[in-house]
Amino acid sequence: MKPSQRVGKNIAWLLVAGGIGAVLQMLAVLLAARGLSLSDFGTFNYLLSFAIVFQFLADFGLTNILTREVARHPNNVGHLLGSAKGLMWALFFLSTPLLLGTVLLLNLPPGTQAQSFVMGLASLTLLQAISYSAVLRAIEAMEFNAIGFVLHKGLIAGFVGLSLACGWGLWGVVLSQLAASLIFWFFNWQIVSWRVVRASPTIDFALWKSMLVEAVPLGSGLVLRQFAWQADILILMWLVDANTLGLFSGPYRILLGLRMISMAFALPLYPVMIRSTEGRAEKFTEFYNRAMKWFCCLSVPGAVFFIIWPRMLILTLLGKKFIGAEPAMQWFGVAFVPMFVSALSPFIYTALRLTPFFCLAVGMAVLMRVGGDLAVVPSLGYVGGCVVAVFSEIAAFAILAYFLKRKGHPLWMANFLVKPILAGLFMAAILFPARQLPLFQALPVAAAAGIAYLGALFLLRTFSSDELRLMREGLGFLSVYFRKSSRQLEGEA
Repeated sequence: MKPSQRVGKNIAWLLVAGGIGAVLQMLAVLLAARGLSLSDFGTFNYLLSFAIVFQFLADFGLTNILTREVARHPNNVGHLLGSAKGLMWALFFLSTPLLLGTVLLLNLPPGTQAQSFVMGLASLTLLQAISYSAVLRAIEAMEFNAIGFVLHKGLIAGFVGLSLACGWGLWGVVLSQLAASLIFWFFNWQIVSWRVVRASPTIDFALWKSMLVEAVPLGSGLVLRQFAWQADILILMWLVDANTLGLFSGPYRILLGLRMISMAFALPLYPVMIRSTEGRAEKFTEFYNRAMKWFCCLSVPGAVFFIIWPRMLILTLLGKKFIGAEPAMQWFGVAFVPMFVSALSPFIYTALRLTPFFCLAVGMAVLMRVGGDLAVVPSLGYVGGCVVAVFSEIAAFAILAYFLKRKGHPLWMANFLVKPILAGLFMAAILFPARQLPLFQALPVAAAAGIAYLGALFLLRTFSSDELRLMREGLGFLSVYFRKSSRQLEGEA
């Protein structure tokens, strides 16, 4: 299978899984939004934010580094995985008492403290599962990654629905996260043991040291990036009441959930990205610009829907009690594009071994975000948090692009941004007159707007002939699959 066909195959698997997983994760959030009180839903979002930040604090980018090393040294996967597992277990046992101490120091009711600890354990358990996913990504076995991802999100949605139906409330939702993480861990362990290698945790201090030296700046950047996404919720929890936090959290969780689609495209590109860094600098610059343009084209329709149809999205997904969050949905539409395309940044900086610059860029954006929240939220409430989130996402993207330009990889902004935005304006013009229609009457308009957007991209000649050739070639993985299936059927006959 050609490299472009492998990328096409992996993107297809992860795109389908990302779409299904995003729906399932959103379903879990929507079930919680509808099944819990507005106050409990606000607390639940705080618990999610706390757990996610703690997970990245324990991981510190090690899974990204493990993926890179296995991709570069596939013949040494047993030793690399075993050593990484040993390091992951060491971090697990170090992180658990840190988690407990952090929870006890929080000025929260005892019940919320206990729930925070359980959510933190669920995230630490998920970290163990993701270490196996890193190996599957490195060998480009994305189909198993995709299946595991959908399994995990489906388990969360199923357990949340069951717990709410049984009347277990917020505790049931919290325990659902832990149960789903444990099953996901077992699934990944079994797949890697069967498909790749059975590796036991081992101690290799030299490898641990080299991984940690590089993981510290990368992990710091990832932790800061996750903290930036959760900081608005954490600060709102401190400065406003739970009902206001709930209004902010509903649209914001939808925005964060849709990031799965960007990850579905970014993950298959990572092994190719690693190989592209081994040649001329111009080769990587071309790859970087091509990937960013594709990501921009993919993200613009989501931004348009958020901005033009906020009321319809809220009523359909969240319910009438969130109707006051319509301004938040529109502001998050502006943040959609920079957040979506920035999904490539940690992979780009890791592949180029520029992790200290990634950490510095994200740190600067976090300082602006936290400072902005503290300055405007007391007077503007959750709308102030929305405004700060938008400008922080734009600033983060701009700073990351600036550092890459300083290292000889400029982003060709006109080629990357102008034509997708023009096509998006054409799409918005079609959607705007239908913004008051009921959902089922609006669906054909949405389909027509999507087709018009694609047509506008081609009319504006957004993609070069070489890019179109790569797209067609990437779709050739289907014929490879069909040939394999035919040979298997002939062999069985």
